[in-house]
Amino acid sequence: MHYYKKNIGDYRSATAHLSLLEHGVYNWLLDTYYLNEKPLPLNERELFRMALARTEDEKNAVRDILIEFFVETENGWVHNRCESEVKAYHAKAETNRKNGGNGGRPKKQAKENPNGFQMNDKETHSVNSGIPQETLTKNQEPLTINQDNTHTNAQEDFSESAGWKPNLDQLADALKSTKYSQRVQEILSMEDFQFHLGNFNTHHENNHQLTDNQKLRKFAQWIFQEFEKQLANAEREAKKSKPRTSEKPNSRNVNDAWSSYPQPTGAPTHVHIPEDFE
Repeated sequence: MHYYKKNIGDYRSATAHLSLLEHGVYNWLLDTYYLNEKPLPLNERELFRMALARTEDEKNAVRDILIEFFVETENGWVHNRCESEVKAYHAKAETNRKNGGNGGRPKKQAKENPNGFQMNDKETHSVNSGIPQETLTKNQEPLTINQDNTHTNAQEDFSESAGWKPNLDQLADALKSTKYSQRVQEILSMEDFQFHLGNFNTHHENNHQLTDNQKLRKFAQWIFQEFEKQLANAEREAKKSKPRTSEKPNSRNVNDAWSSYPQPTGAPTHVHIPEDFE
């Protein structure tokens, strides 16, 4: 998970007794939990390294925070709130994945006015007549089928229900400035592209101040990071599936070192050694 919601009031009421060091440790552990989407390790050496705990005070703060806010299980240190948030995130992500495969979330039903015309919840409809920002209000005569309107209600419903969609040409240009400039088409063709776009829209659904250009830049960074993760996962899987080369047995012979020396040939001859030889 790249993000999670935090109720500041709830957090402070539950942690008002903590020291500044303990606040830092607790928030770091929460971020790590959400980022990895799994319980924290039981091994203290691994845990301290993960929490950047170097001094004894820092290590003791990690221990105290774990005992107070986490539950020790055979799978690691579990945080109940984190577990529920991770499950909710995956449930929503799965819904986004299915909707992405079906072309977006189901369209909203338009409301019918007493006059019989179909109108959306919005007060105005954008009209593409060549004049920027021209709108048609409810007090004006609605468009008829004979009028030239290239911005139809169906398109409006789709843009609202399916969320923001990037211009792929502009997105490609933004990705060309990264280290994967030669692999832009691979990024745009990712199997989970729509899934990641749905998560991006969910993340920024309440941020109405972002312009399309800002969303484009942010999404370029978002999808770039997801592509990097995909490459890293593929590399790990490749290492797992690669057969280990068995070590060759030590076949060296101690007599091999004497093979280069000349060997005696012919029958042995007797040598007479005098008795007074010293």
